[in-house]
Amino acid sequence: MLKTKVRRFGGIVLRRLGLRQPRPPSGTEFTEAIRARYRLGPDEEPTDDTERMWVEFSLSSVDRGRYAVTAMGGNGAFRGKRVIDVGCAYGGFLVAAHEAGASSVTGIDINPDLLALARLQLADHGVRGRVELRDITSPISDLGHFDIILCNDVLEHVTEPVTATANLASLVDQGGSAFFQIPNGRAVDFMLNDGHYGLFGITLLDRVRAERLWSRSYSDTYGVEHYAPLTYYLDILSRAGLAVRLINPLPEDLDDSVGDLTTKFDHLEERLAGLDLDDEDLVDELRRRGGQEIEQFRNLANRRSSSGVAAERDVIARDLWDTYGLTFWELVATKVD
Repeated sequence: MLKTKVRRFGGIVLRRLGLRQPRPPSGTEFTEAIRARYRLGPDEEPTDDTERMWVEFSLSSVDRGRYAVTAMGGNGAFRGKRVIDVGCAYGGFLVAAHEAGASSVTGIDINPDLLALARLQLADHGVRGRVELRDITSPISDLGHFDIILCNDVLEHVTEPVTATANLASLVDQGGSAFFQIPNGRAVDFMLNDGHYGLFGITLLDRVRAERLWSRSYSDTYGVEHYAPLTYYLDILSRAGLAVRLINPLPEDLDDSVGDLTTKFDHLEERLAGLDLDDEDLVDELRRRGGQEIEQFRNLANRRSSSGVAAERDVIARDLWDTYGLTFWELVATKVD
C-alpha cells in the first residue's frame, strides 16, 4: 500500500518505460471485490486520501508486476520459467509473469483474504496458477524450486526477516534469481508522508512508538515491523546464499533531484518545528530522529557542494540519492554456489 509506487505506474510512466498497457481482463470479479472491500458503490470514489491510495495500489497490481518483469529483463527472462511470488497479495505479479511467458506461476501469502482476491484476479485474466496460504517465517522448501522469485513490499512486514530470507533463498533453483522491492524508511518522501498509512514521521520511530503514533489514526492492526537500512537487507540476503545488486536507475538529472531533496528537508524541518501532538514523548523522539537525519543530509550535501573534485561530487550525489531519494530499493539476487 505504498503511494509513491502507485504514482510511478500510471499510463504515462508505463509508456516511458516501454511497458505494454494491461490487456482488459475478461472478467470483473476482482475489481468488484475490491470496490466491495472498501464499501464503494458502482460510481463512487474514495473520499479519504489513504483509502484512495489503498484502492489504487490493489487495482494497479498487474501494472506493478509488469514493471518487475521489465526490471528483471523482460519477457525473455521469464519465458518458460517457473515463477513464485512470495507475498503475492492481489496476484497481479502472477498475471504479469504469465503474460511474459512463465511456464508456471505460484503465489503464497499469509493473508487468506488477499489470496481470495488473488484467485479472482487470476480467473479474470484467464491465468491458471497455484495460490497457497503459507508463512515465509516457517519452512517452505516443500513448495519446490523456482527459476524466478518475486518478493515485493514483504520483508518490512515479517517479524523474523533473517529466517524469512533463508526460507525464501531455499526456493531459488541453481542459476535462478530473485527480485525484491523494499521501502526505504529514510527516504525524505516517506518521512514526510509514509507509503503505508500516509502518516508524517512514522518511519523515523522505533516499532513501539510507531504503533503508538499509528493508533492515533487507525484501530485495526499495525502491520510494519521495521524500516531497516539497505545494508541490513544486503547482509541477510548474502548470508542466505544470494549475491545481491541494487538496480534502481538514476534520475535523468541527478543534480536537480538532489536539489529537490534539499527543499524537502527544509519542509521536514518546518513540519517538525510545528508538531502539535498531546504526546510529549512522541514529539521529542520525532524531533530528535528527524533532526539527526536533517543534520546528516545537510553535512553530506555541504561536503558535495564544497568539493572541487568532480568524481567526489558524483559519488556523494549518488550516496544522497540512494539514502534519501529512493523510496524503494530494487534488488536483484542470484543464487551462488
